[in-house]
Formats: sequence, C-alpha cells, structure tokens
Amino acid sequence: MKKLLIILLILPLFLLCGFFKREQKPYLVLSSGSINTQQTQRIERNFASGQRINYALIAPSGFKKYGVRLQLSKQDDKTTNWGFSIVKTQDLYLIKGETSYRDYIYLKNTGKYILQFFYLSNKDYPFAHIEFRVQ
Repeated sequence: MKKLLIILLILPLFLLCGFFKREQKPYLVLSSGSINTQQTQRIERNFASGQRINYALIAPSGFKKYGVRLQLSKQDDKTTNWGFSIVKTQDLYLIKGETSYRDYIYLKNTGKYILQFFYLSNKDYPFAHIEFRVQ
C-alpha cells in the first residue's frame, strides 16, 4: 500500500516536469574565423594582438528587449576600479525576436578582457558575458 501511494505521488511530478520548459539564456561566442550556425558551440578564448575577434550574441528564444548595451572591459592592475577599465561601450538596437547579433573587434593591447551585454532597461546586471585573453 505504501509503494502504491509513493508511486501515485512521484508519477505526477515526473509528468509535470516535462511541461515546464526552462528559458534558454543568451550566450556569447568568440572566434578568430567566421561564426555561422554550425559553429555556435565553438568558443575561442585566446587571441593574438591586432587579430580580428568575431563575436556573436546568441539568444535561442529570441531577444526579449529592443535595446542592449555592449561593454568591453580590460582587467589591469594599474586602475582603481578593482583592476577594470572600460575599453568600449556601445548601445545597440536589435530587432525583437531575432536570435543572433554578430560583429567584430580589434584589440592591440595584450591582457584579459571581459565582453558583457546589458539590457538598457537594467544596466546593473549583464545577461551575457565572456572572458578572453589577447596575447
């Protein structure tokens, strides 16, 4: 009788778990070559100075907001802001429902960099970020 009761309690939990989909979060992809739909899982983290760094912001369920802010920071021991200095900031306006945004950057200075994306409606917390090095 106890086994039947346990099965009747656990079975609905397994069935309900399949109905609730988790939202897939946006993520960043870096590459020295071109980025296409087959290469969205290949992420490079080390680049040469002056090399073209292609990046793609991938949102599998589509972008929810219209405006985003790109922020590129460099980690450096010589600054007072916990070692980070902002290299580039750019506001972008994307099409709602699109699943990707692609662009590139050139960096001449060596060091550790962080590429982050924020929604313009919430600039305190990035929704996608990635760390990489330029040598």
